[in-house]
Amino acid sequence: MNIRGGIAIVRCQLFGFLSSKGFFWTLALGWMTGPLIYLLVWSTAASGGAINGYDRNVFILYYLSLIMVNQFTYPTSHWSTGEAITNGSISSALLRPLPLIYGDIGCDMAVKIVCMPFVTAVVFILGVLFGVRVNFLPAALPAALIALLFALLIRFILAHTVALLAFWTQRSNSLLSVNDTFIFLFSGQVAPLAMFPLFLRNIVVFLPYRYMAAFPVEVLTGTLSAQEIRQGFMIQTAWVIILAGICFAITQKGKKRYTATGG
Repeated sequence: MNIRGGIAIVRCQLFGFLSSKGFFWTLALGWMTGPLIYLLVWSTAASGGAINGYDRNVFILYYLSLIMVNQFTYPTSHWSTGEAITNGSISSALLRPLPLIYGDIGCDMAVKIVCMPFVTAVVFILGVLFGVRVNFLPAALPAALIALLFALLIRFILAHTVALLAFWTQRSNSLLSVNDTFIFLFSGQVAPLAMFPLFLRNIVVFLPYRYMAAFPVEVLTGTLSAQEIRQGFMIQTAWVIILAGICFAITQKGKKRYTATGG
């Protein structure tokens, strides 16, 4: 594992993105649109009283936290990876003495370094405007940070794996769009998991999508019991292992197929 090479890629990507930070801040604002709309919907619905244990303040706190988590975990490089495989420009990356995934990691880290300060400032302003009361438990912060790290890994590895399907099909962008739709529906963006019907909640709790965004927020806001948090960490760990194994296998087979067909 060439750590110095990975750091060099991140540095190169960062310098490029800093020169266009206005563009990426505009993208970040676009990524906030969905959670902001549902923040307004659910906070308005809860103005007459709590819904399944969520009052107006909890909904606002949930969605403001979700904006931060969604920005931190959202992978941006998977679209370009699929395009690079399809048009053949991935060849130069395959010639480097670095794993293919390093380029995507460098791109995503650079985007987060550029965007997160801006997003944090916007969320702070929104919190002041909505008059949110922050009541995080100090003991929940370490667990929430660990959950956030696992969420980042799950979302990144899944997106990268789907992008690598471009080694076999030219419709990888369509598959990525389907993946993003599932994330939007089942990661807690449309509604917190507690608002789902029971039968759907029992399915979603075992899918990876909840653990990409909603789970860290639920841990942070204290809406889960200790048993539910332990179960969530176990499921997160399982998905990281499963997806990492699938990603490694697809990478190896995809590179061989790409070489065999001459790109």
